Amino acid sequence: MIHLEANFVQFKEDLLPKEDNKALLTFPFLHIYWTDCCDTEIYKAAVKEDIIRWQNLLKTYSTVDWLIVVVVESDAKKKNKTNILPRTSIVDKIRNDFCNKQSDRCVVLSDPLKDSSRSQESWSAFLTKLRTLLLMSFTKNLGKFEDDMRTLREKRTEPGWSFCEYFMVQEELAFVFEMLQQFEDALVQYDELDALFTQYVVNFGAGDGANWLTSFCQPVHSWNGLVLRKPIDMEKRDLIQKSKATLLDMRSYLFSRQCTLLIFLQRPWEVTQRALELLHNCVQELHLLEVLVLQGALDCWVFLSCLEVLQRIEGCSDRAQLDSNSSHTVGLWTYATEKVNNRARVSTLHATIISMAGITAFISSEVLKSLGYLCGLASENGPNSEDLNRTVDLLAGLGAEPPETASSQQSPYKKLKEALSSVEAFEKHYLNRAPSVHGNVEVCSNIFSFICKYKNKQCQLFQNGQRLYNTVLHHWEFDVQTIITTERYQEWTSNVNYDGSRGKTVEPQHDKVVRDRINEQLRMARKTETMA
Repeated sequence: MIHLEANFVQFKEDLLPKEDNKALLTFPFLHIYWTDCCDTEIYKAAVKEDIIRWQNLLKTYSTVDWLIVVVVESDAKKKNKTNILPRTSIVDKIRNDFCNKQSDRCVVLSDPLKDSSRSQESWSAFLTKLRTLLLMSFTKNLGKFEDDMRTLREKRTEPGWSFCEYFMVQEELAFVFEMLQQFEDALVQYDELDALFTQYVVNFGAGDGANWLTSFCQPVHSWNGLVLRKPIDMEKRDLIQKSKATLLDMRSYLFSRQCTLLIFLQRPWEVTQRALELLHNCVQELHLLEVLVLQGALDCWVFLSCLEVLQRIEGCSDRAQLDSNSSHTVGLWTYATEKVNNRARVSTLHATIISMAGITAFISSEVLKSLGYLCGLASENGPNSEDLNRTVDLLAGLGAEPPETASSQQSPYKKLKEALSSVEAFEKHYLNRAPSVHGNVEVCSNIFSFICKYKNKQCQLFQNGQRLYNTVLHHWEFDVQTIITTERYQEWTSNVNYDGSRGKTVEPQHDKVVRDRINEQLRMARKTETMA
């Protein structure tokens, strides 16, 4: 179903579209002349001449979509009754003078303020005509706009072509589809812009660079992360419109618009999938364009962006939906960890069995640890002067906090800025990054089940699970007897083998370190149970 919003504004010549007009949302699709004249002398002396001037002005701007509405009050009392013509006579005169070939462009609205059957029929006829003419004009002008946009796109190989200028044109089309509540079509427009921009960057890396790309090669001075809590980031959009946007500005704005439309389409889990692609592409594109970025700046941008994405989708999804799509969110945090800290790598293959909340805390702590080492906040001797200068530069690049999160104590901006402000603050945030005890139990229990399930497989999946399990136990000081529920403990001790198969069999000889550690914890659990 198409939903078209229409606003009525007073006629002004300034509002008429110019020949090079590229604004579709503010385009005047239909012009209406209203008159309640039913006096012959007034019609001849003023109204007729006024309509002539009005139509001549429309023709000057090549506007052919118009409608004349005659408002008639059946019980109106006129002083000069001899000059009063019947309603049909006035309408006939207007149609003869202005609507010879388009008689349907003149309609009558009778007794508009009365609650009568005549008034209701009149309103119904008027609204039907208005809807028909408005849709006809909209369809025609929308088609012309799309043709002009394609023509502009075909000129992209010509000197002087600007991607930013073309971006604003195609985004105007996306805005129109969004206004019509055709969110899928609106998303397609941004996906096409995304693909076009990506192709140009790839070509630039291969030695076939476009002149307009040089503006995106400027050094990055701001790394404030994604802004997903408002439909349109006007600050970044203005930078694009003025051709002053950096690569991160362009990518951030594009993704924020895609995120908004995906939320409208009720596909929040797809936001995390696209976020993973975004982070990967930005890192590669910064390298291809040889953009200068302060050491640690991209790490801050990735960290802030990851938190912003997860907080955004948590706000528009229920718990069941988040749990069912946790694999996408863990993939996002996996990338963040691999990008910022190569020592902490978690395979996305086991994502479906690890809760989003727990893995988020784990990854966040690893990211903070990496930044802490970079800024000297995690070293034994504390930060030196070089570390302090680097921290100041990183904090400066964060800029001011967005108004949308200013009142939130859990905003990514506040967490990162405070964590980098001092050694004490860093230790506080790093040690408190672990979730609640319930979250720890859930994560550790899932990791334990994962290790047991894949324990007989010498593969990367098992190795990643072992590493994650050891890290969790080391950081949170939990043991298996604490984190295994009674039901799960009884199941594993009674009829489940360590390789995940059913029916007690001789335990196969596998990785000795992990096996012994699990056995030790199980023995402790059995002793505790016996003593109880």
